[in-house]
Amino acid sequence: MPVVISGTNGVSGVDGTASNPSYEGTDSNTGIFFPAADTIAFAEGGTEVARFDSSGNLGIGTSSPACKTEVVGTIRTTAATAPASGAGVEVLYGAVANRGDVISYDRGASAYKDLLVGGLNMYLYAGGSERARIDTSGNLLVGKTSSDLSTPGFGVDIRSGVLNGVSIIKNDSNWGTALFIRRNTGVGTGTVAEFNYNGTTTGTIGITATTTAYNTSSDYRLKDNVQPMTGALAKVALLKPCNYTWKADGSDGEGFIAHELAEICPQAVTGEKDAVNEDGSIKPQGIDTSFLVATLTAAIKEQQQMIETLQAKVAALEAK
Repeated sequence: MPVVISGTNGVSGVDGTASNPSYEGTDSNTGIFFPAADTIAFAEGGTEVARFDSSGNLGIGTSSPACKTEVVGTIRTTAATAPASGAGVEVLYGAVANRGDVISYDRGASAYKDLLVGGLNMYLYAGGSERARIDTSGNLLVGKTSSDLSTPGFGVDIRSGVLNGVSIIKNDSNWGTALFIRRNTGVGTGTVAEFNYNGTTTGTIGITATTTAYNTSSDYRLKDNVQPMTGALAKVALLKPCNYTWKADGSDGEGFIAHELAEICPQAVTGEKDAVNEDGSIKPQGIDTSFLVATLTAAIKEQQQMIETLQAKVAALEAK
């Protein structure tokens, strides 16, 4: 193709190559060339370093960008002038791990501070050490490096596939506590956990220096139609307390059978009799015996009234 020089179009007709660009300065192998139709490329030292392709995509370190901007290699952003301290961002390959990394770098301290490392696992670093990760199974681990929680210390294990919330699993009885809640200072009962349903608090767990209180809502402002309980003694007579052996470990237990208790005090029982999970495993009923306290208290009062009536009759007979 002939070289055309005109006052309208300038210099045209010279595509050039990476080693011999169309437009160059005093360095003969550094400049701009045109490797294909509607494509502009840039060369340094005889090697292509960047190009705009016919789709308008910018490739740096690649001659076939797959999106508007594709970079093969390290990306680094820093302040216009080097500050005394502060974070920049680097995208690296193999600098810290063997996959692509996004790193916060403190220029003043000359050290990596916070890292998000992408690869087979995703890691969160702070202070130069791993603090959390999401592993290849989708488990979120805080203060842990494996999802079986088989090492000592505390951490959070949020497992993928848990439909009903967060699963905190403690596999080995030799290692610490599965859930640790701590309140360092304060006076009185400090709330460390609050349970809320649709914007209304339904219960709390509070602790002092020596005690723990498990509280369920009982404020009079939440209740209507408050009446004295009657017939409690007859209800208690229907209860069937029993002894039993647990199938799981053969240990002895005492209490109630859930579906039997539900017939007398349904509010003390959750779940349905003989319910199963999708895989056919037992979906057990549960009981909260605290709901029996009011019934037992009312029964004691009824008994006491009966005792006092009998005492009065005995006293009357003895007085004759």
